Amino acid sequence: MKLVRWKRFTWQIKKLPPLEQKLPAHFIIRPATREEAKAVVHVVVTAFSLDSTWSDTLNLFRDRLEMQLDLAFQRETFPALVITHGPRIIAASVLNTDSETDSNLISGPCVLAEYCNRGLGSALLYASLKQLSEVGLEQVAGITKENSTACKFLYPKFGSAGVPCEYAPLLAAT
Repeated sequence: MKLVRWKRFTWQIKKLPPLEQKLPAHFIIRPATREEAKAVVHVVVTAFSLDSTWSDTLNLFRDRLEMQLDLAFQRETFPALVITHGPRIIAASVLNTDSETDSNLISGPCVLAEYCNRGLGSALLYASLKQLSEVGLEQVAGITKENSTACKFLYPKFGSAGVPCEYAPLLAAT
């Protein structure tokens, strides 16, 4: 089995700086509805599958990821935030409001490949952090693969602290 190195980022919500770059008007960030669960899962899995830094690792935890996505839509009041372009969901971030969880960002911001590099991931991360603060979390955590785009460029934003961590996505049950 290939060794995967993980990094855990934490954000202190009260110290969250303002979002500097606003989303263009033709993109809308909004909560996902329960009826959109399949579309959200499709966006998340597609984004991971087409990202070369994740494609080799996705097979190790795809079943668990899909289970957590389904559980979020069963348990959470606001299970996910999405970005739409017209009627199409082009990005999604699935959330976990449990303050004791390893990661409150179940999927992290996932953007379809054709919409990458437009600031959508940053806007979705910021909106996710704000949404989690509105449910009362003072600290938010997210775990990602070291050397991934999220680890290098996205998760270090908004005053986060990142440290290597032990994480076994195959072993964790929920």
